[in-house]
Amino acid sequence: MARGRSTRRGTRLLARALAAAAGAALLVVPASAYAAPGGDVTWAVQPSTADGPDRRVSFRYELDPGAAVTDHVTVTNLSDGPATFRLYASDGVTTNAGVFDLLPGGEKPRDGGSWIRLAQSEVTLAAKARRIVPFTIAVPDDATPGDHPAGIVAAVGGSAPDGQVAVERRVGARVHLRVAGDLKPVLAPTDPDVDFTGGWGSDGTGTAHVAFDVENTGNVRLQGGAMVELSAPFGVWSRRFDVGAVPELLPGARFRVELTVEDVPALVVLTAKARVAPRAVGEDVVPVSLAGTDARGRSWAMPWFWTLVLLAAVAGVTLAVQTRGRWRRRLAVAVEQAREQGRRDARDTADAVDG
Repeated sequence: MARGRSTRRGTRLLARALAAAAGAALLVVPASAYAAPGGDVTWAVQPSTADGPDRRVSFRYELDPGAAVTDHVTVTNLSDGPATFRLYASDGVTTNAGVFDLLPGGEKPRDGGSWIRLAQSEVTLAAKARRIVPFTIAVPDDATPGDHPAGIVAAVGGSAPDGQVAVERRVGARVHLRVAGDLKPVLAPTDPDVDFTGGWGSDGTGTAHVAFDVENTGNVRLQGGAMVELSAPFGVWSRRFDVGAVPELLPGARFRVELTVEDVPALVVLTAKARVAPRAVGEDVVPVSLAGTDARGRSWAMPWFWTLVLLAAVAGVTLAVQTRGRWRRRLAVAVEQAREQGRRDARDTADAVDG
């Protein structure tokens, strides 16, 4: 069962909603409570038969292009007074945090949500009353194979006088809609951005920061796990890091993964290999193999302390060699001068004896 509640006590949730744009939508999640001025409103949205709610937690269909199906949804007013609810269907999306949501109420659905037709767009219910609403899903003839997530929503609010912020509070039931055909499950990392800082200490280490997106480039929803391997040239150093679970990603969605590792040796070049291992979500059946995919990125990782030490040593040796060369040249000149002086002295002595 999915529930929504509107009370004066939930001021923090209301503040978050007011900070959003007009008509901002809250997440569609089970057992949700939302706050609003003007009294308490609590309601529920449940999958149903024509006789009432059943044990399904969501709607699940696999249909051929051009097929149609009719089902029912129940809206229950759990409040102590009457309430009016707007009913509509919308497309499912994945937020940047990897959470399932629906398009904002004011945005027109373009995919699975646009295929759903509810028998009523608004219901007014007495306290503790419920209404069973039929709906039909008609899949277009040219619908592409794969998942087309959607949801059915019962909402309150969403309109306000000019110049004021409208806050819509909504609760919905998910619609897992898959069109039969060629399924392509692909969950792949983008090329990692690798940044290495440090290398100035005598220990020759620094900090590596790796960031990449995991993107669902296929046509079925997937989840999975991600791993990063850091390595130096020629395999002289390498480490693997589990960066955690990748949440459910709908087709076309992406999720940001970041990793910071300290005490990484500075060995001139640092390579980061990101690997994602996809898995099916929940009860989904993916009748093809799910293969992991890799992506690589590189960064300079200079050992600046030892580079400076080496440069200083090279400079010292060069200076010593140059100094020694100059000294040897000066010594050779002095020896040659001494020899020449000796020869002149010998000639002078010989001339004196002859005279």
